[in-house]
Amino acid sequence: MDNMAESSRLIDELDETLTTGTAADRARLLLRVTDLFLDGAVQYTNEQVAVFDDVLGRLLVDIEESAKRELARRLAGAAVSPPRVARSLALDAAPAVAAPMLIHADSLDEADLVACARAGSQVHLLAITKRPVVSEPITDVLVTRGSDMVVRSVADNAGSRFSEEGFEALVERADGDDVLATRVGRRSDLPRHHFVRLLAKASDAVRTQLQDGHAEPPGDIRSIVARVTHAIAARTAAESTDYAAATAEVAALEKAGGLTETAVRRFANAGKFEHTTAALARLADLPLPTVERILLQNRAESLLFMAKALGFGWTTTRSILQMRHGDDAGPGGHDQDLDLLKSSFDRIKRATAEQVLDFQRTRHDHA
Repeated sequence: MDNMAESSRLIDELDETLTTGTAADRARLLLRVTDLFLDGAVQYTNEQVAVFDDVLGRLLVDIEESAKRELARRLAGAAVSPPRVARSLALDAAPAVAAPMLIHADSLDEADLVACARAGSQVHLLAITKRPVVSEPITDVLVTRGSDMVVRSVADNAGSRFSEEGFEALVERADGDDVLATRVGRRSDLPRHHFVRLLAKASDAVRTQLQDGHAEPPGDIRSIVARVTHAIAARTAAESTDYAAATAEVAALEKAGGLTETAVRRFANAGKFEHTTAALARLADLPLPTVERILLQNRAESLLFMAKALGFGWTTTRSILQMRHGDDAGPGGHDQDLDLLKSSFDRIKRATAEQVLDFQRTRHDHA
């Protein structure tokens, strides 16, 4: 019997089964209709798929979970799925029904997956993390609502895409979780400033793994690790209580008229990274995280321009550079670097530096 004849006979049975059939009758007919659909799913027109969508949807009402599980298993691997049925199965409260569709079904749209991520169980969320592609609106929900297992899984998926807020949440979640920290740190799409923050929170073991396995040049990452370790002692502006205290002290100093170049140099000479950062942020009228990133950058050009724009002399600028380098330079190497940087600093025109600083402020204001 060909598909057309089988289709005609099944349609004749449908109304009778829906009207008088038992749950077992409905389950048997459901699987027969599914088999018929899968036999020709690739060749069906949109209108024909819509008919199957309607028929299967009507048969799904009040059916046993075991039948739903079997339907989901069969449809999950299909090249084409009836969209409403696929959505119904994917959003089913039973994880065993939903999971195959959440992982494999191409017909689910982003809104469906976001809704499931917001309301589903952790098993539902874990299934979503296994999809070939997980878009930013979905990962935004997963990294805030998901369990440790869910967040580790979505971070490990090369097809996951994260927004700026998503990466920020990932780095926060990685604090104290070496497995997650390693997975996040090895992502090729992790923005550099988040990578620096991740290193600031990471254990020595994680830093070693990332140094060995990250895509950045080894010398560059060693410099970042050393700077994070020695200059800021594994603290970040986002959560350090020392930053809160430093900001308060700098504000009081400014109110008393004492926030000067001399004060900045004194902070830097004392190795007070947070105080130096807070003072520069106040004087430059830039956000604290922006100034922190300038101080942590591998190259010093942005710092040189900021110091020149603020009217600092080389003595103060050198103190800041020495503070940010810590102990990561070899014997004699750092002095040679400082000589080269002094030459660059001397060539910068203050008017040009002020224009660069104005641009940084404008970029922040419009961010």
